[in-house]
Amino acid sequence: MKSRITFVRPQDTGLEAENIEISSNAVQIRSLEGAREERLTVGLQELPQEDTFVSIPASLSRFDSPSALHCYELVPSLKDFILYIAQRICPEANTHCLRRADHLQEVDYLDIDYDAISRSLTLTSFHHAALASRSWSEELTPYNNSAKTEVGILSAQKATIPGELALEGFLLVLGEDRNPTPTRFSFPSRHHAVEPTSSGSTFTTTFPPPSGLHPTLRLAFSSSSVSPQPPACVLHTYLTLPSSVFIDKYQLSSPNFLASRNLGGIRALAGETDLEAPDWVIAKWGSALLLELAPPPPRHPGASLKSGSPWRVDIPLHMRYLPPIAGGSSTVDVPWPVVFWACPAEEGTKMAVNPFDRVNLGYESWFGPRTMFYHLQPRPAAEGASLAERVEVPVMDLERATSVEAGTVGIVMLGALWVVWKSLRVLLKDWRAEQAPIEKEKAQ
Repeated sequence: MKSRITFVRPQDTGLEAENIEISSNAVQIRSLEGAREERLTVGLQELPQEDTFVSIPASLSRFDSPSALHCYELVPSLKDFILYIAQRICPEANTHCLRRADHLQEVDYLDIDYDAISRSLTLTSFHHAALASRSWSEELTPYNNSAKTEVGILSAQKATIPGELALEGFLLVLGEDRNPTPTRFSFPSRHHAVEPTSSGSTFTTTFPPPSGLHPTLRLAFSSSSVSPQPPACVLHTYLTLPSSVFIDKYQLSSPNFLASRNLGGIRALAGETDLEAPDWVIAKWGSALLLELAPPPPRHPGASLKSGSPWRVDIPLHMRYLPPIAGGSSTVDVPWPVVFWACPAEEGTKMAVNPFDRVNLGYESWFGPRTMFYHLQPRPAAEGASLAERVEVPVMDLERATSVEAGTVGIVMLGALWVVWKSLRVLLKDWRAEQAPIEKEKAQ
């Protein structure tokens, strides 16, 4: 088992002596502001014996990319996962392990990765800040006596090369280093945030009423144009749709329709795309969609740096028929999409390994390895609000199902009787037409 705890402080922020105290097997930090990433790597043999893992098929190459497989499931809370770590992973009465598990309640994201080659599991959590007190104050110790724990306290620096991240600070290994080791390094990063001061750096997601069975997902941007980007950069959005929601790829093939909604077209679509199947026959989790967006051009050079009226993108979605329930209304939670600029790296850029980059996010597998992503930030209605929109969907009301069934059967029977009656009238008319000459001959 090994762990890495990294604090990244704001740019050009110094570290005072009162912020840190190093002892033989621990580090005490006080009032330390900044982001925090914690990465824990454990081998399968270190996990509880009741955990089971599916064996990898022998036909798979050791270098086959796992990013070809994706799954989506809404997890509103990590409470059950935190309880599992506290009861099954943390040693008994280990308060430091319990406190770190409790930190996951305020996590920005949690990544769980399994490496089939080394047979190890890696958990990576990230906090953009200490939400409760806005600063970190705690004692950092190893998870157990055999665990290796590395601590880094770094501050962001201005990179000399565009597209790179530069960090400066110190590193130390708990129980081994009594003095921190100064360090300074930089590396290309595939993922960047659009500068908060830039025009159009944030967006919101809504479903304008009425939603019904054909809702519209609306992306609203913070100004009439977005940050100026190199000509080769293209604005995209990546949607993760649960099985109850689908996209009609034929609807998004009309250039006029796309232009009216500031869309550039579908660039990739994977998963369930059946236009007629109800939700209860869908075998997979849903679908993933990569859309190119068509932002309005700036009115004149430099106009995109000024604040203007918002612009929006409307993406038509469709709901599958859901199982009937009492009340006649169901709800579906649709996650906010990801919005980013995809830009090719500059000629000569060496895409070295970035120890902080996230991989296998889904959308990056549809781009080349030398693509840089500049992300627009979601802007929820309230800080800490869920980045998922709840959509009401009409379904069959079980409370009225009996009357609906009876009415349907009655109408079908009446329709059948009407068809039989009409058929009998036709047959009777034909029979009378055949009998008329016979009756006439008899009369003569």
